[in-house]
Amino acid sequence: MKTVIDGLALTPRGFIVMGLLILALLVNGCTNGTNPIQFYRLTADVDVTHTAHANKVDQGPVIGLGPIRIPDYLNRPQIMVAITPHQYLLSEDHRWAEHLDHNISLALYQVLPSQLNTDRLVRYPWAQRQVIDYQVGIDIVEFNVDAAGQARLIVQWFIKNKNNTILDKRSEYQFPGSSTDYAVMVKAQSQCLTGLGLEISQTLRQLMMADVDQGVVLQ
Repeated sequence: MKTVIDGLALTPRGFIVMGLLILALLVNGCTNGTNPIQFYRLTADVDVTHTAHANKVDQGPVIGLGPIRIPDYLNRPQIMVAITPHQYLLSEDHRWAEHLDHNISLALYQVLPSQLNTDRLVRYPWAQRQVIDYQVGIDIVEFNVDAAGQARLIVQWFIKNKNNTILDKRSEYQFPGSSTDYAVMVKAQSQCLTGLGLEISQTLRQLMMADVDQGVVLQ
């Protein structure tokens, strides 16, 4: 049995083959019109020269990093641009490779040991029995790129010593980036995060040195 379409006689097998070809063309057209999703991660060591230490301190204070909290509007995979202070553009094609708060925590956790010359650093949440000498908590107030391509990070952060708050301050960092090139945007945001990490490590070193000078004994 043959099927005639516009004067072309097709057997059932030929009809199936033609249908498959048409389906392939439709799928290919849809695929060509879809951009692949790009994934990005933040770092906290942009343009930072790491000093190699022969031996890191394996005794001394234990530093706890966290909790790190972000606003709900940032708790999403899409990278966003602040078009105005009240309006944001979310990109479906450019996304964070992991939860943003986890990425920020990991980025700082990777660089602080070398900056503090110690491996005695734990991330929140830690074991209930874990003794923490200095705890660094971070609240992200604002973290995005504006319509002019300026990356901005505003944080409220604290340091506790044995559960006593010894520092509570707000810091702000800005770096030029891009509002269209997402790789440049993420690098500028990473530079902001680098500034925060450097300020935290410098502050911790000063506090720990002050405690040593005063004869404070830490585990």
